[in-house]
Amino acid sequence: MEIVRVEDSDLKVIEANRCRVFRAMSLPLNAQVIWDDIYAKQRQRVMIICNTVSQAQGIYRDLSSLNHDWELNITLLHARFLPEHRANKENYLTNIFAENWQNNSDNTCHVLIATQVIEAGINITCEVLHTQLCPMNSLLQRAGRCARFSGESGEVFVYRNVEINQKNQVLANTDLFDWEDADVEKLESEKIEITKPKESFLPYKKEICELTWQVLQAHTESEKVNHHVGFRIEEEWINLVHAEEDSLFLKRRSNSQMEFESRFTDAIFRGDESAASDLIRKVDNRNIFTWSESGLIDCDDGQEIDIQKLLPFSVPISTLCKAWRDFQESLAFGDDWIFKRIETPKNKSQTYSQPVLSRITSRDFLIGCYRILVNNRYIYYDEEIGLQIGVNIPGNRFNSPHKREKIIASQYRYRMDNYVGHLVLMWKCWRDNFSTKILKNGEVIDINYRSVRDELLVAGGKFIKAKILPQAEVNEAEALFEILVFLAIFTHDLGKLQVKWQQVMREWQKIAHHRFKGKNPRQYLLAHTDYNPEDEVQKAALKAFEKKNQRPNHAVESAFLAREILHKSLIPLLQEHFTEDTEQIKYFGCVVIMAAGRHHSAWARGFESNDVAKLKQIELSPKSQQVIADSWRCMTKFLPDFLPLSEGNLSRNVYQLKELDLNEFFTIDEVEFLQLYSLVVRALRLCDQRSVQF
Repeated sequence: MEIVRVEDSDLKVIEANRCRVFRAMSLPLNAQVIWDDIYAKQRQRVMIICNTVSQAQGIYRDLSSLNHDWELNITLLHARFLPEHRANKENYLTNIFAENWQNNSDNTCHVLIATQVIEAGINITCEVLHTQLCPMNSLLQRAGRCARFSGESGEVFVYRNVEINQKNQVLANTDLFDWEDADVEKLESEKIEITKPKESFLPYKKEICELTWQVLQAHTESEKVNHHVGFRIEEEWINLVHAEEDSLFLKRRSNSQMEFESRFTDAIFRGDESAASDLIRKVDNRNIFTWSESGLIDCDDGQEIDIQKLLPFSVPISTLCKAWRDFQESLAFGDDWIFKRIETPKNKSQTYSQPVLSRITSRDFLIGCYRILVNNRYIYYDEEIGLQIGVNIPGNRFNSPHKREKIIASQYRYRMDNYVGHLVLMWKCWRDNFSTKILKNGEVIDINYRSVRDELLVAGGKFIKAKILPQAEVNEAEALFEILVFLAIFTHDLGKLQVKWQQVMREWQKIAHHRFKGKNPRQYLLAHTDYNPEDEVQKAALKAFEKKNQRPNHAVESAFLAREILHKSLIPLLQEHFTEDTEQIKYFGCVVIMAAGRHHSAWARGFESNDVAKLKQIELSPKSQQVIADSWRCMTKFLPDFLPLSEGNLSRNVYQLKELDLNEFFTIDEVEFLQLYSLVVRALRLCDQRSVQF
């Protein structure tokens, strides 16, 4: 791990003549403390940050109860609002808590009560910040919203505890349940009450919060308590609190290197999705939905619930475990369930099928679920306070709303492309900037795409030179990267030239032409057909068509066919201009083959023995060599001319299948080629994605 130190010469720009002071507070954070500070200091811009949504909701309720005459303008912001409500709040706050807010002040005190959602991404400021204790790195992120802009002064008050009035205690405690420490078996057998600890730093670890508190206390008791806490002091505080933890993390990583490499190999080279999830992060939240459930399980196809079109809420598993515990203690109320697991039937596609609902009967079952239906008796939502969940919450029968209807055609609507035209358009996305319209949060926005070449060429060239071919010149390394991307684009759809693929897709295109005003397929070899996923009639027609006509796969077939083209084009280029190392040459070829084979799914394995026995051969359309040659001619004229590339094509129309294991191409020892593959397949996917928006 390398520590990058900010030079003193840069600090003047960073500090920007601000003044921000910190103080550890002995009192608990509560509504009365905030109220008293506002009136004692005549505050006009105040922020309060809590560690959990439910505590923020509790503080909001308490402070609102003191605000009898509407003297304060109070806003609550957290992650459990619907997107449009959260966006409205953020837009409002960006204006009210903006730089130079004093110029537009009407002497009203505006108060923001929030959670970690404002630690990054919202450019706002305040004159005083009241925050619950959290780890030092998060605390300084929060403090960045106080006296944020040049010339401002602000105070940051840090509290160990949050204190909520008795009336709102149930609400505030919703998220304060340490499910990993709870003795569940004893709880469920004896139904005993778990006493909430006096102090809770959830979702953070107590130890790191205690270290943070010690540093803040020492500062508060020092002579510098009223002095500006600048970057160097913040840097010192971070090291005092986190250096040991970071060192322990690196030591644990070093001690478990073999296990890490094993999981890495499983995820990257074996396509194990669970291993990939473990390597990225521990998932402690679950997606919850709610709807009126009567008659849904046995309903016919005309009454399907499409989960993909409903807006979920992401809720900590600890909150759901507390609700489960409380439900177990209150079964006498009459309901026989609070949670059900949402599954897609294995024999139906996720897009069209009715979800299967299974009643959750234990805490362990709950923890193992990632999409959960909640009985809407125990859900409350409004745009003022957001989502509440729990047995003691007076539910308002809230149902998961549909995602906002798109008001323009999908940016991913497919249009008929012939084979040559699709490759040429992808290559244009690599080379050229273009503008289009996309949907963001349901709104149409204009977007200007840089060429993919501008985004990735320099990085790809630098990587090849630094990690694989240090003897190459910079322009040569960049040219080689561009050739690898070209070959990935050129070969990635070879499998679509199969007779079977063309037969099925031409039949659909004929339907699209006659029934949905699509293009006439004529005698073209196709790469895409007309299809609008927002047209329900067309969607149903495609569903019916695919029940009778299975679309053949094409990605792994493309990888299989790509080998002959690479043998004719890439290998001679590498041998003549870059390296005679046969292993390196082989791995450069593997980069392109993997990109072609996995351009739809990172978990594609290849052809196993049972695939070979079942499929036997790949038969290509008679015009395949001609469209491949046409594509080569149209695309290669834009390649660097100082690295001539021999023309690549296929030599026959029928290929006998052999086993092809994409997982065996690289091992941990060739990780630099795997990283190069990541760059090449990134370029391929961006060009493919943008070509349907062009």
